[in-house]
Amino acid sequence: MSSADHVAGLLGEAFRDVPTAVWLIDDPEERVAAVAGQFTILVEHALAHGGVITEGLDGAVVWFDRTKDEPPIPGYDERLREACGKHYEAFAELDRIMDEHHPAEPHNYVALVGVREDARGRGLASAMLRRHHERLDATGTPAYLEAVSLQTANLYASLGYQRHGEPFRIGEGGPPLYPMWRPAHQVTHRPHP
Repeated sequence: MSSADHVAGLLGEAFRDVPTAVWLIDDPEERVAAVAGQFTILVEHALAHGGVITEGLDGAVVWFDRTKDEPPIPGYDERLREACGKHYEAFAELDRIMDEHHPAEPHNYVALVGVREDARGRGLASAMLRRHHERLDATGTPAYLEAVSLQTANLYASLGYQRHGEPFRIGEGGPPLYPMWRPAHQVTHRPHP
């Protein structure tokens, strides 16, 4: 199993009960398989055009560098159709809606944040994001993400993210996503004695 498959599998399980994933696919087993299939494609692309931060085997953050032109994922539609099967249209619609609401200004796109269910509540997501934000602040790079619930929006707000426009729904009657933006924080260097 490749590292991309491992991270995607971990995130697929972490997203099992996320409202967006539940809206995409009713059946939990089909949901995890399809979501992990799409995430494998995204993680592979992030490894070439962004990065992946992990917390042991318990959590991961997947991000893309949108401060420069990011090439499209080669063969994405065909790969997504293969990974998601009969659920392809719902995933393609989700991608379209998210692209439609994505900001144009240069930023770091925090695409996926997930922690295994039995490891939640220990601050792992916050710790991974803080490590990532240190790098972003050092280069003056803002970050963007879509929170999947008010609970996660509150977590991201505690890490410096602010609302970035109104929540938007994924499809007819689908759950909302909460777009959020984190300006780069100024790094102050202390002089050495």
